[in-house]
Amino acid sequence: AAAHGFGYMHASSGHNSVIQYCWPQGDFKSLQAVGPSPLIIEKELLRKVAPLWLNCSYILRGRPEPAHRIQDWVLEMWGYSIAAASLGIRHSVKGMQIEPNAYAGTKDGFEKGYQIFHYTYGIEYRLNGSPQGFNTIGEWSLDKRHYGGAYPPPNLDPPPKQANPSTKWLHAAWNEAITEAGDTWPATNAMGTIGWRREGATADEIQKSALASAVVGSHWTWAGIKTLSFLPAGALKTPWGVGKWGIALQPKGLPACAPPGECLYIDFSGAAHHASFDLSAGTFLSTRVGDGEEVIGKRL
Repeated sequence: AAAHGFGYMHASSGHNSVIQYCWPQGDFKSLQAVGPSPLIIEKELLRKVAPLWLNCSYILRGRPEPAHRIQDWVLEMWGYSIAAASLGIRHSVKGMQIEPNAYAGTKDGFEKGYQIFHYTYGIEYRLNGSPQGFNTIGEWSLDKRHYGGAYPPPNLDPPPKQANPSTKWLHAAWNEAITEAGDTWPATNAMGTIGWRREGATADEIQKSALASAVVGSHWTWAGIKTLSFLPAGALKTPWGVGKWGIALQPKGLPACAPPGECLYIDFSGAAHHASFDLSAGTFLSTRVGDGEEVIGKRL
C-alpha cells in the first residue's frame, strides 16, 4: 500500500492507551503517520481493514480520552492507522499531495511534483499582496468554508500579483470548474474572493468613506423593528445582539455598490448582509449574502 504522510499523525508512547482501546496488543511503534486518504491499496486489503477501521473509529469517538490526546477531527484517521497496523499492513509513505497557504514557498511548475492539490487551508492575502496572517480572513480570501450555504459565484476576482504560484493555480482551477459547468452551475448570491474580511470599520476607514461618515452614530429600523445602531469602531447594536458593520468591498451582483457608489456590510446573528443607502430618503436596502433575502431599513 502507499499513503501520504501527515506530520500530525506521528504516534508516541503517550498514545499507547488510545491505541490499545482498539488493539490491545498494539503500541505506538507499529503505527505509521498515515490516514485513509490519499491511499493506494489493493481491494482485498481494503476489504479486510475497512470493518476494523470503522469499529476503531466508533471506539475512539465513544470515549473522552482520545479526543484529549489526539486532535478530535483526525480520530477516524487514527482509526485507520491503528486498524492497518493491527493487520500488518505497511505503507510506502510518500508526499502525494500539497496543502499550501499564502505563506507557501511554491515555485512555477510546482504542480508537477504532486498528484493532489488538497485545498484544506484558507488562502488569505491583503490586497497589497502580503499574507494577511494566520487564523484570520484575508482581504482576498479563497476558502472552501465560505461556501457551506451557497455556491461560489463565477469569475472569482484574481489574487494579488504578488501571490504565490499555488494560489494562482487554485484560483484558476476554481474558475475553470465553474466555467465548464456552464448553465448547470447554480445561481448564487455568495461573495467571491473579496469581501469576507469583516472586522468592523476602523476610525480611519470611516473617515475615508462618505457613506460610513454619514451613517456612524445613526439609528435605524430593520424591517420595521427598532433599533439598529451604527456605533463607532464598526460596532453594531441590534435587537438580536451585537454585530459588526463596515465598508463592503466589491460585493458582486449589486450595481448600487459598484464604484463610485458605496455599500456597507451589516453582520449580526451569524448572517452577513450588504446594504445600499439612499441617505436623502433615509432608507437602506439590505441583501443577505447567500439567499438574497432583502430587508428595508429606515432612519429614526
